Amino acid sequence: MKKLLIVTDLDASFIDDNYQYTEAEEAIKQLDEQGFPLVFNSSKTLAEITSLAQELELTTPLIAENGGIIAVTNQSEISKHCAQSPWKKEGTYQTLITGLSRDFILTIAHNARKEHGYRFTGFYDMSDQDLSDLTGLTEYQAHIAKQRHVSEPILWQDTAERWETFCSHLQTQGIRTLRGGRFIHLMGPADKADGLQVTKELYQKCYPNTKWTTVALGDSANDQSMLKSADIAIVIPHPDGVKVEISGNHVTYAKYPASKGWNDSILNLLSKT
Repeated sequence: MKKLLIVTDLDASFIDDNYQYTEAEEAIKQLDEQGFPLVFNSSKTLAEITSLAQELELTTPLIAENGGIIAVTNQSEISKHCAQSPWKKEGTYQTLITGLSRDFILTIAHNARKEHGYRFTGFYDMSDQDLSDLTGLTEYQAHIAKQRHVSEPILWQDTAERWETFCSHLQTQGIRTLRGGRFIHLMGPADKADGLQVTKELYQKCYPNTKWTTVALGDSANDQSMLKSADIAIVIPHPDGVKVEISGNHVTYAKYPASKGWNDSILNLLSKT
């Protein structure tokens, strides 16, 4: 048996600027009818993704904070493969941390800011209202966006030269920087490709007689590793053009931005499956 495993970014890919996915509903329905898992792989927090997954009644794995943490609900058959270390129980989920802790990242970054006067503002520095005003999120949405395990999004407000010096210091501590759609994410070595690979391995263990083809959808630089490592990659453009270039015969480009392009691309893929 052959099945597609859909692993998708959220912001500007699955959802639009208004955080809606209504234009993707037809494709979501067809994926469900054909039994093809839909997995979220996002820079968002586990709390944010959980809320959306519950709204869509998904029991698939959730990949949060750019691959730094993976969660599998106990409602899923896959959870039986997550019962041992290094997986840990967290509420109704089994979680796997693949990145550095946020506390460690904050300590290194903030000590450098204090010592050298770097100018940047992170989620830790903002109140719920500050983040709401900046992003257009509601205060509740901003609150759960700040519940991070393994990363810290920042706005860099200093010079390009000092950014290079700051990055070099972070790298000596194993911290890398990843540019998303709006923020720069400070995080450990894990990335979205790691989340995709762990998820594929779980499905292969749980359903050994199924041949899984991974399909990745994304729009930004932080999706690049995931798009490169997938069997099929679909790049979602922004209204002003494509923001990430991926080469390879496995790559296609959606015709439209956000959920409209996501929907069209998935329906087109399903028509050929």
